[in-house]
Amino acid sequence: MLTRFLEGTRNCRKSDGEMIQLEYFLLEKQRNEMNNLSKTYGIEIVKKYAHFGETIYTETDQIECLTHEKEKAKEIIDKLIAHAVTPVSMIYVIEDLIDETPWR
Repeated sequence: MLTRFLEGTRNCRKSDGEMIQLEYFLLEKQRNEMNNLSKTYGIEIVKKYAHFGETIYTETDQIECLTHEKEKAKEIIDKLIAHAVTPVSMIYVIEDLIDETPWR
């Protein structure tokens, strides 16, 4: 079962002046492998904007199983929020973060 937790939002103005909202979710997936319960954590980013009062979802992307450490996933989400990372560039940014981060 996959559970989503909203960790933060970021409002941004595009070069054409249009406002967009980015939503950053922590994904938690519980697994039962050979009677051993474990959790994995991932990230989802949703990009949306309002058009004549109606919410339009334009992009979304997710990585369901990024780590077994909840705090590590939250650290990555905080960096994504701080730099207003969009769904389109999420995978490339996370790859760069993983390459430069010493994992335990």
